[in-house]
Amino acid sequence: MFTLQISYPVRDYGAFKKVFDTDPAGRAASGARSVRLLRDTADQNSVVVHLDFDTKDAAGVFLEQLRSQVWDKPEVIGDLMTASPTARILEEVAREGQGAG
Repeated sequence: MFTLQISYPVRDYGAFKKVFDTDPAGRAASGARSVRLLRDTADQNSVVVHLDFDTKDAAGVFLEQLRSQVWDKPEVIGDLMTASPTARILEEVAREGQGAG
């Protein structure tokens, strides 16, 4: 399993969540097996998204969709975020606890 981890420095969580819920890059159709939205307990405007994919290629394709269809729009960075998001693709190499395979 591969996880696309994205960190968003948002201006206002509520405004970000409204856009996130519209799924502008098509995560529902991208092959994402699960999506987790997390907020920093010390900074409610620091948001992290984890999207799980079966393959590294699928995660990479979706990341490129985000970059070209969402993040490249000036209103996204200017209105919703204080800086550009950062992203990386992580490979799961072990799992323990509830839900472990």
